[in-house]
Amino acid sequence: RITRLLIEQDGEQWREKLPEIPLVPLSAQQHRREEPPSAEVLQARAEKAKQHAAQKTEVCFNSLKQEGNEFVKKGLFQEALRTYSECLKLKPEECPIYTNRALCFLKLDMFAEAKQDCDSALRLEPANKKAFYRRAMANKGLKDYLACSSDLQEVLQQDPNVAEAEKELEEVTLLLRQSLARGSPSNPRRTVPITEVEYTTHEYIHYTTH
Repeated sequence: RITRLLIEQDGEQWREKLPEIPLVPLSAQQHRREEPPSAEVLQARAEKAKQHAAQKTEVCFNSLKQEGNEFVKKGLFQEALRTYSECLKLKPEECPIYTNRALCFLKLDMFAEAKQDCDSALRLEPANKKAFYRRAMANKGLKDYLACSSDLQEVLQQDPNVAEAEKELEEVTLLLRQSLARGSPSNPRRTVPITEVEYTTHEYIHYTTH
Protein backbone atom coordinates (compact mmCIF):
# COMPACT_ATOMS: atom_id res chain seq x y z
CA ARG A 1 0.00 0.00 0.00
CA ILE A 2 2.82 2.41 0.83
CA THR A 3 4.61 1.52 -2.39
CA ARG A 4 1.49 2.24 -4.41
CA LEU A 5 1.08 5.61 -2.74
CA LEU A 6 4.71 6.51 -3.44
CA ILE A 7 4.31 5.50 -7.11
CA GLU A 8 1.18 7.60 -7.41
CA GLN A 9 2.97 10.56 -5.80
CA ASP A 10 6.49 10.36 -7.29
CA GLY A 11 6.14 7.94 -10.22
CA GLU A 12 8.29 4.93 -11.04
CA GLN A 13 11.42 6.78 -9.80
CA TRP A 14 10.09 7.08 -6.24
CA ARG A 15 13.09 5.24 -4.77
CA GLU A 16 15.50 7.92 -6.04
CA LYS A 17 13.47 10.64 -4.35
CA LEU A 18 13.64 9.10 -0.90
CA PRO A 19 15.75 11.11 1.64
CA GLU A 20 19.14 9.74 2.57
CA ILE A 21 19.26 7.57 5.64
CA PRO A 22 21.37 9.36 8.32
CA LEU A 23 24.57 7.67 9.38
CA VAL A 24 23.70 8.32 13.03
CA PRO A 25 20.24 7.16 14.10
CA LEU A 26 17.84 9.96 15.04
CA SER A 27 17.54 8.54 18.56
CA ALA A 28 21.31 8.85 18.97
CA GLN A 29 21.29 12.40 17.57
CA GLN A 30 18.60 13.39 20.05
CA HIS A 31 20.56 11.85 22.88
CA ARG A 32 23.68 13.74 21.81
CA ARG A 33 21.82 17.05 21.84
CA GLU A 34 20.63 16.43 25.37
CA GLU A 35 24.10 15.78 26.80
CA PRO A 36 25.19 18.42 29.38
CA PRO A 37 27.86 20.96 28.29
CA SER A 38 31.46 20.00 28.89
CA ALA A 39 33.59 21.40 31.69
CA GLU A 40 35.43 23.58 29.19
CA VAL A 41 32.18 25.11 27.96
CA LEU A 42 30.97 25.74 31.49
CA GLN A 43 34.28 27.36 32.40
CA ALA A 44 34.13 29.62 29.33
CA ARG A 45 30.59 30.66 30.21
CA ALA A 46 31.59 31.42 33.81
CA GLU A 47 34.58 33.46 32.67
CA LYS A 48 32.43 35.46 30.28
CA ALA A 49 29.87 36.15 33.01
CA LYS A 50 32.68 37.21 35.36
CA GLN A 51 34.10 39.63 32.80
CA HIS A 52 30.65 41.09 32.17
CA ALA A 53 30.09 41.61 35.91
CA ALA A 54 33.52 43.26 36.27
CA GLN A 55 32.79 45.63 33.39
CA LYS A 56 29.44 46.54 34.90
CA THR A 57 31.08 47.21 38.28
CA GLU A 58 33.74 49.42 36.67
CA VAL A 59 31.15 51.50 34.83
CA CYS A 60 29.10 51.99 37.99
CA PHE A 61 32.21 52.81 40.03
CA ASN A 62 33.42 55.43 37.57
CA SER A 63 29.98 57.02 37.46
CA LEU A 64 29.83 57.30 41.24
CA LYS A 65 33.40 58.56 41.38
CA GLN A 66 32.61 61.35 38.92
CA GLU A 67 29.51 62.23 40.92
CA GLY A 68 31.64 62.47 44.05
CA ASN A 69 34.05 64.73 42.17
CA GLU A 70 31.27 67.13 41.32
CA PHE A 71 29.99 67.21 44.90
CA VAL A 72 33.47 68.07 46.21
CA LYS A 73 33.85 70.86 43.68
CA LYS A 74 30.56 72.32 44.89
CA GLY A 75 31.50 71.94 48.56
CA LEU A 76 28.73 69.38 49.14
CA PHE A 77 30.83 67.17 51.37
CA GLN A 78 27.99 65.21 52.98
CA GLU A 79 26.74 64.17 49.54
CA ALA A 80 30.27 63.39 48.37
CA LEU A 81 30.84 61.28 51.48
CA ARG A 82 27.81 59.12 50.71
CA THR A 83 28.89 58.73 47.09
CA TYR A 84 32.43 57.70 48.00
CA SER A 85 31.01 55.17 50.45
CA GLU A 86 29.07 53.60 47.58
CA CYS A 87 32.30 53.51 45.56
CA LEU A 88 34.03 51.57 48.32
CA LYS A 89 31.24 49.00 48.39
CA LEU A 90 32.06 48.24 44.78
CA LYS A 91 35.87 48.45 45.03
CA PRO A 92 37.06 48.40 48.67
CA GLU A 93 40.75 48.42 47.75
CA GLU A 94 40.79 51.84 46.06
CA CYS A 95 43.22 53.91 48.13
CA PRO A 96 42.38 57.32 46.56
CA ILE A 97 38.72 56.91 47.51
CA TYR A 98 39.70 56.60 51.18
CA THR A 99 41.80 59.77 51.07
CA ASN A 100 39.03 61.70 49.36
CA ARG A 101 36.39 60.46 51.77
CA ALA A 102 38.77 61.42 54.57
CA LEU A 103 38.73 64.97 53.21
CA CYS A 104 34.94 64.98 53.42
CA PHE A 105 35.09 63.76 57.03
CA LEU A 106 37.58 66.51 57.85
CA LYS A 107 35.35 69.17 56.32
CA LEU A 108 32.47 67.84 58.43
CA ASP A 109 34.60 67.83 61.63
CA MET A 110 34.35 64.03 61.81
CA PHE A 111 37.97 63.58 62.82
CA ALA A 112 37.88 59.99 64.10
CA GLU A 113 36.28 58.82 60.87
CA ALA A 114 38.82 60.77 58.82
CA LYS A 115 41.67 59.16 60.72
CA GLN A 116 40.21 55.71 60.14
CA ASP A 117 40.01 56.29 56.38
CA CYS A 118 43.59 57.54 56.31
CA ASP A 119 44.67 54.42 58.21
CA SER A 120 42.93 52.31 55.55
CA ALA A 121 44.64 54.25 52.77
CA LEU A 122 48.06 53.80 54.36
CA ARG A 123 47.51 50.06 54.71
CA LEU A 124 47.02 49.98 50.94
CA GLU A 125 49.76 52.52 50.11
CA PRO A 126 52.16 52.90 53.05
CA ALA A 127 53.89 55.97 51.55
CA ASN A 128 50.78 57.91 50.50
CA LYS A 129 51.65 61.53 51.27
CA LYS A 130 48.09 62.80 51.06
CA ALA A 131 46.94 60.16 53.57
CA PHE A 132 49.69 61.21 56.02
CA TYR A 133 48.74 64.87 55.71
CA ARG A 134 45.02 64.30 56.16
CA ARG A 135 45.62 61.96 59.07
CA ALA A 136 47.73 64.70 60.62
CA MET A 137 44.77 67.07 60.30
CA ALA A 138 42.47 64.44 61.81
CA ASN A 139 44.87 63.95 64.73
CA LYS A 140 45.00 67.70 65.18
CA GLY A 141 41.21 67.80 65.40
CA LEU A 142 41.33 64.98 67.95
CA LYS A 143 44.00 66.95 69.87
CA ASP A 144 46.49 64.14 69.47
CA TYR A 145 49.26 66.61 68.77
CA LEU A 146 52.07 64.09 69.09
CA ALA A 147 50.59 61.85 66.38
CA CYS A 148 49.84 64.91 64.28
CA SER A 149 53.45 66.03 64.55
CA SER A 150 54.69 62.59 63.56
CA ASP A 151 52.51 62.51 60.42
CA LEU A 152 53.54 66.03 59.39
CA GLN A 153 57.20 65.11 59.77
CA GLU A 154 56.58 62.12 57.50
CA VAL A 155 55.07 64.43 54.88
CA LEU A 156 58.05 66.78 55.06
CA GLN A 157 60.48 63.89 54.93
CA GLN A 158 58.89 62.80 51.64
CA ASP A 159 58.66 66.36 50.30
CA PRO A 160 60.41 69.20 52.19
CA ASN A 161 58.70 71.77 49.94
CA VAL A 162 55.20 71.29 51.34
CA ALA A 163 54.91 74.74 52.92
CA GLU A 164 51.52 74.06 54.50
CA ALA A 165 52.84 70.97 56.30
CA GLU A 166 55.75 73.02 57.65
CA LYS A 167 53.37 75.70 58.85
CA GLU A 168 51.09 73.14 60.49
CA LEU A 169 54.07 71.48 62.16
CA GLU A 170 55.12 74.78 63.75
CA GLU A 171 51.59 75.34 65.03
CA VAL A 172 51.10 71.82 66.35
CA THR A 173 54.52 71.88 68.05
CA LEU A 174 53.39 74.95 69.96
CA LEU A 175 50.08 73.27 70.82
CA LEU A 176 51.93 70.18 72.00
CA ARG A 177 54.17 72.24 74.28
CA GLN A 178 51.17 74.05 75.73
CA SER A 179 49.37 70.75 76.24
CA LEU A 180 52.34 69.21 78.02
CA ALA A 181 52.77 72.30 80.16
CA ARG A 182 49.26 72.14 81.55
CA GLY A 183 48.87 68.39 81.56
CA SER A 184 46.07 66.51 79.83
CA PRO A 185 43.87 68.97 77.92
CA SER A 186 40.33 69.20 79.21
CA ASN A 187 38.98 71.86 76.89
CA PRO A 188 36.11 70.82 74.64
CA ARG A 189 36.96 69.90 71.09
CA ARG A 190 37.11 72.91 68.81
CA THR A 191 36.68 73.09 65.09
CA VAL A 192 40.00 72.87 63.29
CA PRO A 193 40.16 74.64 59.93
CA ILE A 194 41.32 72.20 57.29
CA THR A 195 43.54 73.79 54.69
CA GLU A 196 45.79 72.13 52.17
CA VAL A 197 47.57 74.84 50.26
CA GLU A 198 49.83 72.33 48.56
CA TYR A 199 46.96 70.63 46.75
CA THR A 200 44.68 72.17 44.16
CA THR A 201 40.96 71.44 44.04
CA HIS A 202 41.63 69.09 41.13
CA GLU A 203 44.16 67.16 43.19
CA TYR A 204 41.68 66.83 46.04
CA ILE A 205 39.48 64.72 43.82
CA HIS A 206 42.12 63.03 41.68
CA TYR A 207 41.59 59.27 41.80
CA THR A 208 44.19 57.73 39.55
CA THR A 209 47.01 55.91 41.26
CA HIS A 210 50.65 56.63 40.50
